[in-house]
Amino acid sequence: MATLALSLTTATKADRAGGRLALEAPSFRTIEPVTEPVAYERAVYQPSRRAGPVAALASAAVLLATGAALATLSIVAQQKEQQRLTVVAMKQLDTTPPPPPPPAKSLDKPITPPEQAFVPKPMITLPAPGPQKVAMDLPPPIQPSVVEAPRVPVPNAPVAAAPVAATPVEGGDLSSQVISARPPVYPIDARRRREQGTVKLRVLVGPDGRVEDLQIAVSSGSDQLDKAALTAVRRWRWAPQKQNGQPVAVRGMVPVTFALA
Repeated sequence: MATLALSLTTATKADRAGGRLALEAPSFRTIEPVTEPVAYERAVYQPSRRAGPVAALASAAVLLATGAALATLSIVAQQKEQQRLTVVAMKQLDTTPPPPPPPAKSLDKPITPPEQAFVPKPMITLPAPGPQKVAMDLPPPIQPSVVEAPRVPVPNAPVAAAPVAATPVEGGDLSSQVISARPPVYPIDARRRREQGTVKLRVLVGPDGRVEDLQIAVSSGSDQLDKAALTAVRRWRWAPQKQNGQPVAVRGMVPVTFALA
């Protein structure tokens, strides 16, 4: 019967010196049956039970290499972890400034200054002058001379009134015969313009002493002064003039002077 024998080669000294163990692949060979008895002899080589310095160094080197490899793997793992942890997704921030807050609503309405109304400058008006005193030299009243007619016996027949003279009597300056004369009012416009002068009026005084006709004989140079004189003299009153004991109409001149102080 055939048997299989496994042959192993021992490590050479050179391999042990390098700290390596070389193993050869097992080889199988057919062993022929031995018919003769084989003499066995104890081998002289005995494996050493104490590790040599080379093996210790090799073991230390292997441990160091293993530790270095583990440390390298740990560092690489930490770097990867750090790199993985430091990866931050950057998001672009919105730098648009926020809209300004709406203005606070005031409870009170804004006070708007009142518009200044246009006020025209007042016109300077002089106070109305009081009645002006017209300086007139009034001669003493003329005392009519009474002529006593001789007494003639008259029958009891009714006496007819003497006819009034048809034509007025020229009386000259009638200023002395005025019994009621209100001074004329000085016109305001003429007073502002400092207008002055004397108006000579031709007056027709009736038998009752009232003005029947009035005309301007000589103007003062101002229409307003002339009109003021006409208005005032038209209201004056004269003493009735008599001729032969009968009242008659008289025509004469009346000067009216306007003067400012």
